[in-house]
Amino acid sequence: MTKTAAFSRILLPVDALQSYRRVLPFVGVLYRTMKLRPEQVHLLHVIEGSFLQRHMDTSDISAGEVPTAADMKRLRSQYMKDRVEPMLRQAAEMLGEVTDQRERPVFFQDGDPVGIIDEICRHGGYSTLIMSRRGNDEGAAKLTGSVVSGILHRHSDATIFLVGDQELQPGVSPFARCLIGIDGSPESRSAVAEAGILLARVDAEIEKVLLLHVLDQSCYYDENGVSCIQASISGQRALEEAGNMLTAAGVRQEKITTVIHFGKPGTVLAEEAIDCDATLVFIGKRDRSRMAQVFLGSVCTDMIENCRKKTIVLCN
Repeated sequence: MTKTAAFSRILLPVDALQSYRRVLPFVGVLYRTMKLRPEQVHLLHVIEGSFLQRHMDTSDISAGEVPTAADMKRLRSQYMKDRVEPMLRQAAEMLGEVTDQRERPVFFQDGDPVGIIDEICRHGGYSTLIMSRRGNDEGAAKLTGSVVSGILHRHSDATIFLVGDQELQPGVSPFARCLIGIDGSPESRSAVAEAGILLARVDAEIEKVLLLHVLDQSCYYDENGVSCIQASISGQRALEEAGNMLTAAGVRQEKITTVIHFGKPGTVLAEEAIDCDATLVFIGKRDRSRMAQVFLGSVCTDMIENCRKKTIVLCN
């Protein structure tokens, strides 16, 4: 299977204008940096049955008051007219303001948002999915059940840009301080490669690119027959390889810093992202089932839960 070229097709899910509005400044920067064309950026809204809510609130299900097929069709049509179409028109206009594109491809589908977004990314050849969290009220809760969590558990090849809640200060580039998690895996190399494509185009805007490898505390227990010294050497090699990839892409060597820390990878990466005031964080996204995440945890999940303010790039 041929991998979709980076930044070739962009999908922007639109759920609510408040969360959608947060992604637009970054979309505009990405659009100009990668010199995208209007037909490469698409909007999507998934209708998940919310048009039935008002009807169900006034119905007595126990008495058999269930909407008929005709009711469903009428309610959906009214919902589209009153809510979806005006929202998508406004979303398209807002996109036009940050991209200067006159053509604004917009489409919608019925179903489960996670399944629909994943299916469209797979079969539509989308390289990039740009999203934001729904709102600050999600911060206190685990991501289980959210659209973001659901997408993370899928095996889509699309790179996910999860735009942070914190707005950048005027004059500060989103590429100013980049943190890249390095572990020598294919997913990590993908994150470095995608970062290189972007950063090579914005050299003047870069202050620092920090490559971070975390020695997992499990190496003390030597469970896999690998000592901490061996793990440290492997980590140093992975950092050197990542640095070479970035310089080959066009990032200047003097802007790249490498460091090795010890601890739980997700926790250390999150702490470093805050300490260095990272404007963009790149990490590899491994395919992992929901059950495995429950028992083993996930660097991606740790980062998303602990770095709401940061924009995180999850590369598969």
